[in-house]
Amino acid sequence: MPIDTVQQALHIRRKKNAQVFRNIARLWDIGNKSTTDQELLDKLHPWGEAHDLHFFNVLPLLLTIISVCCLVFGYFIHPHIQFIWSFLGAFLSGFLAYLLYEPKQPLIQVTEYLEQRLMTLRYHLNFQQLPPYLPIQAQPTLVISRLKQFFPLFHRGTESNEITQYASTTWHDGVTEHQVLIFQYHYVSEMPILKNGDKNQQVSKEIHKDLWGAFIFQMPALGIAISNQRSRFFEPYRSVWQSSDISVNRNLKIFGQSQHELAKTISPSITLKLHDFFQHFKGDLIYHHQEQILCYVGEQNLLQITSKRDQINDIPALRGHLRTMTMPQYQRFQELMLNLIK
Repeated sequence: MPIDTVQQALHIRRKKNAQVFRNIARLWDIGNKSTTDQELLDKLHPWGEAHDLHFFNVLPLLLTIISVCCLVFGYFIHPHIQFIWSFLGAFLSGFLAYLLYEPKQPLIQVTEYLEQRLMTLRYHLNFQQLPPYLPIQAQPTLVISRLKQFFPLFHRGTESNEITQYASTTWHDGVTEHQVLIFQYHYVSEMPILKNGDKNQQVSKEIHKDLWGAFIFQMPALGIAISNQRSRFFEPYRSVWQSSDISVNRNLKIFGQSQHELAKTISPSITLKLHDFFQHFKGDLIYHHQEQILCYVGEQNLLQITSKRDQINDIPALRGHLRTMTMPQYQRFQELMLNLIK
C-alpha cells in the first residue's frame, strides 16, 4: 500500500536523523571533556554506533519537486482545472517539505567547535581570550583598542579597522615566557568609482581586506620598526638604518628614533635574524619605544587551518579531518619569531 510505504519511509528517516542528532550531542560532549588532542581523537574510534553525520533529506527534496511540478502543471492546464487546486497542492507539498527538512547548521556548528577545540589542545591557542598579561577584568574591546593605539599599523581602512578574531597563547624562548596574542585584522576602505565615465556621477564601493599578526608581550622596548613593504615609516620611527649587507638593504628597511639608538640596538646577529624572518613573511614589525610589546602585521593567514579531508559525512571522515589538521603558517611564524626574539 502507498500509505504503508510512506509511513515506513518516514519511520526510517526519523530513526536515522535521530541517530545523527545523538552523534552530534556525543561530539559536543567529547569536545568538552577531552584534555588533549590525542584523547579527543581516541574517543572517535571505535565509535560503536552508526557513523552517519549527514541528515537524510530525500523525502523533503521529493516533496519540493512535487510542489514545483504542481505549480507548473496547474499553470499549463488551468483552463481545464482551476489553478487554485494546483496552487493548494503545491503549497501543502512545499510546507510539508519545509517541516521535514533538517538543516546542516548543527553539523557545521559541532564541526567548527571540534576544529577550534583541537587547535586549542594541539597548539595551546585560546580563541577569543586575552592573555593573562593584560587586564582581563576590562572589556576585551577596550583592551584591544588600547593595543591598536600603541602602533601606527591599524589605520589602513577609511571606514573600519577591527580585530575580528584573536587567540592567546604562551611561548617560551628558552629564557623568558612570553604572552602572545595572534589576531586577524579586518579593514574596510571606501573607493569612489565613476559611473559611466561621468565625473559628476560617482558611486562608492567598499573594499574589504584582511591581514594577520601578533602582539608579543614581555619584550624589550627597543624602539625600532622593520618592514619589507615600506620605504618610509611612521613617527617616531623616522630614522633609517643602513646595513653593511647589500642584500639586507635591498629587501629590508629598518627604522628607529635616531641613528644613535639604532647603532646601539642593531647588531649583525639581529640583522641576520630579521633577514631570515622576512624571507618568509611580508609585513611590518615594531618593537614599541616605551611599552614592552612587539607587534607584527602581515599578509600570511596565521590562523589558517589545513586538512587532507574535505567531505565529512561520517565519524571516520571527521576523525581523519581532525587528525590531519595543521596550522602551517602559524607553526612557521612561531618558529621564526622565537628565533628572532630569543
